[in-house]
Amino acid sequence: MAECLGRCIGKLVEKRKFCGLNPSSTDQICSHQQFADDSIIMGKAIVKDSRSLKKALDSYGSTIGQLINWSKSFVYFINTQKRRRTKISNILGCQVGSLPASYLGLPLCHDPLDTFWGALVDKFHKKLSSWKGALLSQAGKVQLLKSTLQSIPLYAISLFRIPAKYAQAIEMI
Repeated sequence: MAECLGRCIGKLVEKRKFCGLNPSSTDQICSHQQFADDSIIMGKAIVKDSRSLKKALDSYGSTIGQLINWSKSFVYFINTQKRRRTKISNILGCQVGSLPASYLGLPLCHDPLDTFWGALVDKFHKKLSSWKGALLSQAGKVQLLKSTLQSIPLYAISLFRIPAKYAQAIEMI
C-alpha cells in the first residue's frame, strides 16, 4: 500500500503538479519518506500544489480504501506567511504544527539534534540503572544489552551522524 502512495506522490512531482524539496546542490528532489504505515510529505508552500496533493491523496484513499486520518495529520511550515499557512492547512484539512517537532521519534529540523542525542543517552542510562542491581550473569547482561539497547539508536544512526561526544557517552555506559 505504501508503495502505491509513494508512486502517486512521485507522479505528481513528475507531472510538476507538486514541488518536492531540493535540500542540496544535487538534482535530487525529496517529496516523501515512508516508514511502514507512516508517511512524511515534503514540498513547497504553494496553494496550487496543496490542492493537487489533497486531490491525489483523496483519490488514493478512495481507490485503495486506506483513508488518511487528517485530524491526526500536521503540516509544518518554514518562513511562510500566516495567511498562506492557514489557506494550505484548510485545503489539506489538517492542523498546523510547530517546529521543532519529531517524526517517528526523530527531530524534523537539525537544531534540536543536541537535545535529541542527549535524550537518547539519558534513555540508555534509565534502562541500565534498573539492571545494575539485578541478579543477572555476565552472559545475561550481554544478551539483554544486545536485544534491547541495540535497537534504541539504530534508526537514528541510520539517518543522522552521531556526534562524537554522544557516541563516547554511549560507549562508556
